[in-house]
Amino acid sequence: MTSETNPAADSSEWEAALAAAFEILLGGGPAVDPAARYGVYYASDTFDEFLFPNDWATADALSGREAGHLPDPDGAHPFSPWTWRFDLGGSLFWFDPDLLAGTGSWGEDGHKGPRPFGDAFVTDLRAVSAVDEADEAGEVLVRGAQLGPLLSRHGVDLTGGECEKLNGWLTVLLRVATDGTLTDAMRAATFTERGPGHLVSVSDLRYARSAVQPWEGRLGAVTHSALRDHLRMLCLAKDDARSQGWDQPESR
Repeated sequence: MTSETNPAADSSEWEAALAAAFEILLGGGPAVDPAARYGVYYASDTFDEFLFPNDWATADALSGREAGHLPDPDGAHPFSPWTWRFDLGGSLFWFDPDLLAGTGSWGEDGHKGPRPFGDAFVTDLRAVSAVDEADEAGEVLVRGAQLGPLLSRHGVDLTGGECEKLNGWLTVLLRVATDGTLTDAMRAATFTERGPGHLVSVSDLRYARSAVQPWEGRLGAVTHSALRDHLRMLCLAKDDARSQGWDQPESR
């Protein structure tokens, strides 16, 4: 007789293991506001440094509702942000004040040269910005869904080579595509959204074998051994994380 695994039972056990682990990571299961929407964002200085030009920052892509993967610039590694699908419309785009005002490095005597867009574009950006200029010195923060139509209206192209000089002056906080629940946000933040078949084993570590305290002690309560090892690798000390050659993504 051959025993067969019950997929429904496996799924139920996995969901229970995740729920228990998330409760530990969140400090005892905080009350969830049913009216709230929870999200995960990805930011990286290296990503921003080489952001432009790129093929995905088009008016249509930023205006669209379809989430999708972005090109992987790094190659496969255990906790790659490029396994996530990104919601470009919900992502945040930050414009430097000097870039918008044409001052400093972007001024008449600045080394960056003229802006790749005009005053009318800047005016429309400021009209939809989430930042109060009176308090924030003229910087602008907009969502992709707001930026996309403005790119189209003013003929601004962020895919062309002339936009390379925007790197560091126009930065992006990418929103990971989730369903808005705390559970789905935690799945993304812990790289468990693809299921138990994609957990990373602590045996893959060359040096570190445990999480930094107090997380090592807390994670001892996670009964699912593979999940416990996977989460250990997200709770390493900075030096241990660096020794593995994996830059941990900044998830917020």
